[in-house]
Amino acid sequence: MPNKFNADMTLGDLLKDPVSEKFLRDLPDFGKALENPQMQQAMGFSLRMLQQYSEQMAPGQFTKDALEQIDAGLKLL
Repeated sequence: MPNKFNADMTLGDLLKDPVSEKFLRDLPDFGKALENPQMQQAMGFSLRMLQQYSEQMAPGQFTKDALEQIDAGLKLL
């Protein structure tokens, strides 16, 4: 059975589902970032794309390790 959720899904799609939305909002740093109004502009981007962009704009803020941990958690949902 394929994983229902993963880091290649768009942020908008992940936030539309109550299960994945709760998971993301419960992550300490990521949950805080979701409160930023600018995140509305990122709804069409996958978490993987957001991590790459974040690494360019603010290195160390959203690392590949953090992305992989989020991806693993999403796959368990």
